[in-house]
Amino acid sequence: MKHYRYRRLIFILAGLLFLWFAGSAWPDSGKGPVPAKQGPAADGAFRLGKTDRCPVCGMFPLRRPKHAAAMVLNDGRAFYFCSNGCLLRAWHLAAVHLGVSSDAIAQLTVLDYFSGAPADARKVWWVAGSDVVGPMGRAIVALRTPKEVEAFRDRHGGSAAFRLDQLDDSRFNSIFSIQ
Repeated sequence: MKHYRYRRLIFILAGLLFLWFAGSAWPDSGKGPVPAKQGPAADGAFRLGKTDRCPVCGMFPLRRPKHAAAMVLNDGRAFYFCSNGCLLRAWHLAAVHLGVSSDAIAQLTVLDYFSGAPADARKVWWVAGSDVVGPMGRAIVALRTPKEVEAFRDRHGGSAAFRLDQLDDSRFNSIFSIQ
């Protein structure tokens, strides 16, 4: 398990170095990552573009759209993420990843694991530590109901189930240490 964590750390550091030197994910203004060309549609459907990049890791969400997530800020800027894990990192540490306070976040949209339909990230249940793998390794999945959480955990395990409003610093550190 330690070997996996070191590989993931090296991967993340390599991605950050790539972003540092390539500079394509960050504008020259120094005010954070480049927003998506189009935000989610009114029904929540993602409109991923070829140049949209995850502001946390630099991946292209269009390459794995079933794992994508979206955030819209109060000023209308939208960002797509390669995974729910990157969305949660940006939500929890908005100043670090987006250069804004968490109060600037208007909308968070994820894809329900079972249906693939867009869902409000503030209303879903989250499961971490399962056997489901996404673009960043072990996935954090979004589910609409406690019944779905139970069905998911029966099939895939999961060491933590939580709501977004329960994601404080302690839980955040615990969840991301098990990934």
